[in-house]
Amino acid sequence: MRRSRFKSGQLSIFFIILFLSLKVPVKGQVLIALLFGDKLNSDKLEFGLLAGPNFSYISNSEAQWKTGLGLGLYFNIKLSDKWFFHPEAVPKSPFGGKNIPVYPLDDPNLNASFQNGTITREMSYISLPLLFRYRIKGLLFAEAGPQLSLRTNVKDIFQVGVAGGELEYTKKVEDDYTRFDFGAAIGLVIKLKRDNGMGIGLRYYYGFIDVMKTMSGSQQNSGLFAYVSFPVGGVKSKKEE
Repeated sequence: MRRSRFKSGQLSIFFIILFLSLKVPVKGQVLIALLFGDKLNSDKLEFGLLAGPNFSYISNSEAQWKTGLGLGLYFNIKLSDKWFFHPEAVPKSPFGGKNIPVYPLDDPNLNASFQNGTITREMSYISLPLLFRYRIKGLLFAEAGPQLSLRTNVKDIFQVGVAGGELEYTKKVEDDYTRFDFGAAIGLVIKLKRDNGMGIGLRYYYGFIDVMKTMSGSQQNSGLFAYVSFPVGGVKSKKEE
């Protein structure tokens, strides 16, 4: 059986999906994966979905780690037996922190209500990790590369416990934050099947940019992403194509 190659048609679909993944919501990404999975997967290219918990932190904010859920599309392009190019499009890439000390608001009544409360800062991004993978041995891989993120939303959620429940107030703070974030990601991946198959990974991201424009000191995003990746569609042989 002859091995299939990474064809120009696959390359065109690759860039189309990469563009569409930035424009559609998460449900649309799942639909894209289902529609194009069989057209893309080969012995040189793996296309699929990845999802898992995200643990994020903001430096110099007195924040604690906040949990979220990451979901996106990925491509794993085989360059050699050892090296792979692994770009991703992650429209649901949460960052932020929790239990941040409150700051004064413009309303005295709100200040009085939340003076003993805390803030959860929810930062939503569309992220593009552009990673290279190296096969350490067998099914174990290391991955590293740059990550560019576009901020879509930032909000501070003020919370305080009151009799009978919890009081909450949300303030949008997009103007206080940079539109883009840029950093580096590094991680380890274990594949459950050689090359084209489900994988389990753990990745650390460190942001290089001071994302808050209105506060002294450098506030940088960082996070841990534990995920499961799985290809969509099967690997076709030359005869099937």
